[in-house]
Amino acid sequence: MAQKMIQIEMARGDTLEKGFILKQGGQPSTDVFDDVFFTVKKYHTDHDFVLQKRMSNGGIVYDGQGHYTMFIDPEDTNDLSFGDYDCDIEFKREGYKRTFYGKFKLAKEVTHYYNED
Repeated sequence: MAQKMIQIEMARGDTLEKGFILKQGGQPSTDVFDDVFFTVKKYHTDHDFVLQKRMSNGGIVYDGQGHYTMFIDPEDTNDLSFGDYDCDIEFKREGYKRTFYGKFKLAKEVTHYYNED
């Protein structure tokens, strides 16, 4: 069965709270992970990421029953270019890693952060 691709779109410089559920066999996963990563790069082949959120530093929160919430703040994307990026969400614990790939799109904004003063 093919894995569903992640697709996230937001206006650059906005706030985003994005919930997602990890499922196994069609049911919410009860697995406990050491860390969960959301990583964004312009191209998947780039060495450095342009944005990363981690459960270990509070950027992603485990809400229970396989549900996670990711928090993106305005300053996370203020200085990024509009357009498409490669991204993935990775669940990791010792001896196990599961990755879901996708696209992250920063839509245009007209009121930039420096226009808000």
